[in-house]
Amino acid sequence: MKTKKLNIHIALLVFYLVGIILCTSCTDEKTPVPTNPDSIPPKKEMGYQISKDPVVGNGEGFAGIFNVPEMLALCVKDSAPEKELALRYAQAFTKLEMELLKLEINSKGSPGSIAYNNNPMNFVFECIYLIDSIPKKQPKDCQVVVLEASTMYIYNFYGEYKNLYLAYEQIKDDLKAHHLEQVGPMREFYVTDPVREKDSTQWLTRILVPIQFKK
Repeated sequence: MKTKKLNIHIALLVFYLVGIILCTSCTDEKTPVPTNPDSIPPKKEMGYQISKDPVVGNGEGFAGIFNVPEMLALCVKDSAPEKELALRYAQAFTKLEMELLKLEINSKGSPGSIAYNNNPMNFVFECIYLIDSIPKKQPKDCQVVVLEASTMYIYNFYGEYKNLYLAYEQIKDDLKAHHLEQVGPMREFYVTDPVREKDSTQWLTRILVPIQFKK
């Protein structure tokens, strides 16, 4: 996905996401989330088991539990009160796009974000782009980070971003029902470009929840 084509996509994401982001906890369809099915032996727990399939499907709802390897990313981490979130998100994604151009690299897949709390007075978040390799140049306005490997519960949500809370309600209930425990901040990847796909019912947001099986 070329960086220069993402500007309107990001603008729409910021517009839609900021209105709903405090209601939630904190890839490109041709570039699915990479997985490493051999790192942990398959384990059953209340009907769920770690998938041996290395590709995450695009079916709606629960997509499976996967051993997701480390992810290399460009990241802008920031915090802001609720009233400033729209501006800060826009600034973060703009910085990332500019850095991609300066570094002469392309993003790997879809834009994403990670929310670390749900405090309207000081909301802490990261905006990210996955990349293939460490840039040859040192970025000035963002950081190169490695998102840690984890066993992930993955959920595909189709619909407007303002309705993402429905996915989080379902995820919360599902984790509880299957004795799974969230062990880190959720990651969201905004797979569908709203500029190209006008039908909001086809907008795919892929949610990754780091989990462990309760004993």
